[in-house]
Amino acid sequence: MTETPLAARRAFEALRAGVPNRDAVLALGFDADGLLRTFDERLSEVSASIDAETHPKGLLIAAEFGGGKSHAIEFLSHKALDANFAVSKVIISKETQLFDLHRVFSASVDSLRVRNRIGTGLDEIAFSQLSSSNPPFSDLESWLGKSGLNACFEATLYLFREARANRELQQRLVQFWSGGPLQITPLKKDLRSCGAAGIYPLERITTKDLARERFKFMSGMLYAAGYSGWLIFLDELELVGRYSFLQRGRSYAELCRLLGLHDEFAIPGLLTVGAITPDFDSAVLRDKDDLNQIGFRFRARGDAENELIAALAERAMMEIGRHCIRLPEPERASLTTVMNRLAEVYKTAYGVSPSRPELGGLNVGWQMREHIRSWITRWDLQRIEPTYVSQTEVERIQTDYAENTLLEQSTQDDEAAE
Repeated sequence: MTETPLAARRAFEALRAGVPNRDAVLALGFDADGLLRTFDERLSEVSASIDAETHPKGLLIAAEFGGGKSHAIEFLSHKALDANFAVSKVIISKETQLFDLHRVFSASVDSLRVRNRIGTGLDEIAFSQLSSSNPPFSDLESWLGKSGLNACFEATLYLFREARANRELQQRLVQFWSGGPLQITPLKKDLRSCGAAGIYPLERITTKDLARERFKFMSGMLYAAGYSGWLIFLDELELVGRYSFLQRGRSYAELCRLLGLHDEFAIPGLLTVGAITPDFDSAVLRDKDDLNQIGFRFRARGDAENELIAALAERAMMEIGRHCIRLPEPERASLTTVMNRLAEVYKTAYGVSPSRPELGGLNVGWQMREHIRSWITRWDLQRIEPTYVSQTEVERIQTDYAENTLLEQSTQDDEAAE
């Protein structure tokens, strides 16, 4: 529960905007025992995955618009931060398409948060906690030598260690780790200046393949920096339903990789949690016939890469259809509890005790966000004009799954790194 008027007001501002923050999560609490048990189990598997070189299986959360997905993500993210995980939150959007792992990775690093540090980003973690004098750094170097990753990662880590007095070079290296371009010629020059010319077999790599390897390197690096693992939240996955057919297939394949549903490219230490609307299964997988057509049409291309995409996409679609964890719908008991909690926080924030409306009809079909917004609106109006009687009308937002090619800007899949 929020304890000060300032924290209470921050909570209500977030709730009015529909974007929960830590104060709002504390005010509302979180009642989804099944999800919490599963989440705790998956977190406990992350450490073992690092030693076993496996990828902990992620999970998917399903709820309607306003049904609590963002609230769940915020609550779980703080739970993970308290358990010493590095946490990223990525919203799938026009700028961050799921089929473009380069953009997903960049967004993951941009939103990276760790406990006891203000702000986001990798710079502070790298410069303050990635120390070559600590045993985990040596372990990271040893692991990279046998990881099968492109030699650029081992080379840049070597340079980071050797360039302790050259902050400008270290910053360029961290920029590359954060998703910046790989420039092989300057990298070779830097290696020569450190007496390591020809040691690392630097080769060109496509942006698509580099992006996949970046996730694996970043997970290992965060562990070496002292964190229990890396947790990525993918919100608004339902946007995939608006992509064209081919990009939906590629998106499912990348989701499969990130969720650790296939052994094709394991990322030890990475746990991914996705949020999606519950009607995606019926509206996209079934009504658009993705379940049958994705695999068939990718395999019809007749090459190994598209055969793999088909297999990965089918595995992800099966996960969406069968294993999403549905957030509970509002019930009288939970609504009463939440309303009483918020009324107390409102009193702390504004110094007035708000009226508590009857829950007789429960406003059937309303999502939790709609109940909360109606209470807050009523309390605000009554605080300004105590005799005012408000009525709330709700217009439901329907998820749009119509294809929109404007959401598919050109990708960098086929570009080779320079």
